[in-house]
Amino acid sequence: MESLSMKIKVYFGSIAASATAILICNIINTDWDKTQLINLLVFGILAIASESLPVALPKGGYVTVSYSIFLSSLILFPLGVTLTAMALSGLLIFGKAGQEQPLYKRVFNASQYVIALSAAYAVIGFSGIESFQLDIQSFLFYLMAAIVYMIMNMTIVTIVLSLSSGRSPWSIWIGNFRWAVPNFLALVPLGFLLALLYKNWGPLGLLLLFVPLLVSRHSFQLYIDMRENYLNTVEALVQALEAKDTYTSGHSARVGKLSVTIGEAIKMNDEKIEFLKYAAVLHDVGKIGVSEVILNKQEKLMDMEWDSIRSHPVIGQKIIKGIKFLFDIGLVVRYHHERFDGKGYPDGLAGEDIPLESRIIAVADTYDAITSDRSYRKGRTHNEAVEELKRVAGFQLDPEIVDLFCKVVTEEVAQRVNAEHVPIV
Repeated sequence: MESLSMKIKVYFGSIAASATAILICNIINTDWDKTQLINLLVFGILAIASESLPVALPKGGYVTVSYSIFLSSLILFPLGVTLTAMALSGLLIFGKAGQEQPLYKRVFNASQYVIALSAAYAVIGFSGIESFQLDIQSFLFYLMAAIVYMIMNMTIVTIVLSLSSGRSPWSIWIGNFRWAVPNFLALVPLGFLLALLYKNWGPLGLLLLFVPLLVSRHSFQLYIDMRENYLNTVEALVQALEAKDTYTSGHSARVGKLSVTIGEAIKMNDEKIEFLKYAAVLHDVGKIGVSEVILNKQEKLMDMEWDSIRSHPVIGQKIIKGIKFLFDIGLVVRYHHERFDGKGYPDGLAGEDIPLESRIIAVADTYDAITSDRSYRKGRTHNEAVEELKRVAGFQLDPEIVDLFCKVVTEEVAQRVNAEHVPIV
């Protein structure tokens, strides 16, 4: 907690204070009896168990199957029972998830559950529904409550992720929304079914949904794991290339970072930036099919050797084409050596006929090539690289992307230099 910024501490404190006030008020105003205590015990145990099996989201934060438990509790019980059970589920986490979450994170999670559930319950309160009903009007209000809970939950988490990372909150929210929707679509129907079973058969009825809940969680985990496996595949391809070409070592990663910088500067959405990053990291993967003798040759290359080098975009496309999850990235890789004036290779495309991602990678690739040490020369300085990029803008590279890149990268270099107190050369 000490390492957190003051903004995050203030945000944590305000969320926790608000949630505590809401929770205490609802506990006091709830008519507690044996039935409500049993409800609290049953749903508290279910929620704690589900919270102990989270699935991490790509942009930060996580989701669990407890969403269905939250929803069913919300439409079945008084708000005091629901908030108490779900607050306990945020605080009492076991297993690996519990070990990875310090107390302040648990308090924050419990607090945001209380606030999000209270906002969702306001929808049900507005409807005038006093007990669980299955008519169309009630169902629509329950669905609206579920949507409000999801939006509130994601918004509260997004703000803290933005404060901690410095990224755009809208970008984080949209990114996580895309990953959370499948979870939402799977668990909302289970929430209604859970409420129906509990209302008619009590705790024993919940056993009928135990396996589906676990299956739902497992399926979503596989969905996320598959994405991680995609990243591992990309990394393996890059490592294979770097083992062959001493120059390429580190080059692909740098071009990936520079390309993402450009993508963020032109306000690409998260999905397109991710696509761009894959393509940029893999832009030279076709060099696997080029002799390492040619790649590492210090003398001037002969025409046949240049032809071999120029074949690597096409080879790269063929390699990537067999990896289904990369979709059209192969085309971006194929065209990253096309020139803005149409004199590039392999197809002689010009101007905006060249995919935007390819034009971005071309700029990043050129900059890194200029500033990196090669077998036949030393790398040049940042300022020299910027001058060279501007010189070739309009016929080799997209002039608009060059202008933007030079501005953004120069600012980053200046900030880094100022931080290190080293003069720019």
